[in-house]
Amino acid sequence: MTDQHPWQDWQCFSADQNIHQGICRIYDAIGQAITQKGPTCWASGKCCIFNAYGHLLYVTGLEIAWYVRQLPADTNLAVDLKAPCPFQIDGLCSTHDIRPLGCRVYFCQQGTQDWQQDLYEQFQQQLIDLHKQHDIPYAYMEWRYGLSQALENRSVSS
Repeated sequence: MTDQHPWQDWQCFSADQNIHQGICRIYDAIGQAITQKGPTCWASGKCCIFNAYGHLLYVTGLEIAWYVRQLPADTNLAVDLKAPCPFQIDGLCSTHDIRPLGCRVYFCQQGTQDWQQDLYEQFQQQLIDLHKQHDIPYAYMEWRYGLSQALENRSVSS
């Protein structure tokens, strides 16, 4: 581990093809599990306006590093820790295909809360297992905070 928030480690690991494939497999599997549940996304954007709707998105450092690696290299934005997700544009996710696990499992539709937590924990455990299998430092943090840290540290380790 390079420091308290090992961004260089996570960024190096996120470049590894085995890690990339592992994350993609987990995300594909959660997508299939959610499809079986049959929720509907109303594209309300509520999921991205964290503070206004009383929820936060938590992610692993590796997820954030992987996510940032998928962004165009010239992506340079300031992340406001009190604002909605910076990738929400006109109520929609502009990075939908690479969104983190928590974004994939959260639906504001009534009745989805009955299965969301269990499904999230099941696939979060798979992310934890991926960390363990590859001896990757693990940290769990609020999305906007981690994203701001990753973007700040991207130029240092790229």
